[in-house]
Amino acid sequence: MHPPVPPSAAAPCAPRIHLDAVSARAVFVAPERAERPIEESTTAPTGGLVEACPFCAGNERLTPPDVVRAVDDSGGWRARIIPNRYPFVRDLPQASAAAPATPGDDRAAHGVHEVVIESPRHERSILAIDSRSWELVWRLCRDRLAMLSSRRDLAWATIFKNSGPRAGASLEHVHSQLVAIDFVPATIHAEIAHAEAVPDAFDSLIREAEAEGRVVETLGSLVALCPPAPRQPFETWIVPRHASGSFARAGDADVAAVASLTRSAIGRLGRLVPGADYNWWLHQAPFDHAAGDSPTTGGYRWHLEIMPRLAQLAGFELGTGCHITTLSPVESARRLAEA
Repeated sequence: MHPPVPPSAAAPCAPRIHLDAVSARAVFVAPERAERPIEESTTAPTGGLVEACPFCAGNERLTPPDVVRAVDDSGGWRARIIPNRYPFVRDLPQASAAAPATPGDDRAAHGVHEVVIESPRHERSILAIDSRSWELVWRLCRDRLAMLSSRRDLAWATIFKNSGPRAGASLEHVHSQLVAIDFVPATIHAEIAHAEAVPDAFDSLIREAEAEGRVVETLGSLVALCPPAPRQPFETWIVPRHASGSFARAGDADVAAVASLTRSAIGRLGRLVPGADYNWWLHQAPFDHAAGDSPTTGGYRWHLEIMPRLAQLAGFELGTGCHITTLSPVESARRLAEA
């Protein structure tokens, strides 16, 4: 493992959130995250157990106790959700209600930051996890989001994955992260506002993808498609055909479809670009008590965005929020569908 970069001796350890006074961009300042170990690739065989890996079965003593776990018929665990040792938010006991995000804010960063350990064995790819166990991972995440949605001190939550060093992964053992915070991010506000202004926005997204040949795969009521304005080649979204703002309320059939479609999407990407790193993240509506006047049960839909990390983000992208891609969404979808 590469040694961690130590935080400044004068830096406070408690995470804080700063909202830029001009752009309202949220920045979490979390000195403890500089202490994360950066793991180099091991020579352990696929499916093996690594003695020093905190995520492998048998090494549970190296992690905090799990919050929830999924078990198989023998009682062994297939997936665990544990507190993150290096969080960028902390569960502050004095917090009692979700806090509005106000430009210029500088306050303690309240929330829940957890790790989803997706296999008891030292797998490096989700494709090495059998389909039933992978479905259990997604059921566990759905159920954990439902648990957190009842907390009035939290406003919104997401699941995200960093796969590979270019995507920000620090440990190779397959895992995702789950974060719940006490405000609704600006990106989610913007999506909801668009869905309110254009009630059939998600229906149109699917219809246009079908008409233009940007659908990669369908399963049940879910559609995997290349969005019309991709940030990277082969970017894929998984979108439900029916109105459903919260993944925490997704039925078992939709959870099973998400599990299958994510495996399929990463398999297709890997056949086109072997070893490609990627991120994905869940966008969903705020928790009911934090929705305010927004009719989030209307046209807005939860969806999963999968973004390969094939091209470096440079100054124009970082400075403007505008992206440059080398492949059209139609061509991306064609290649993915054929892969």
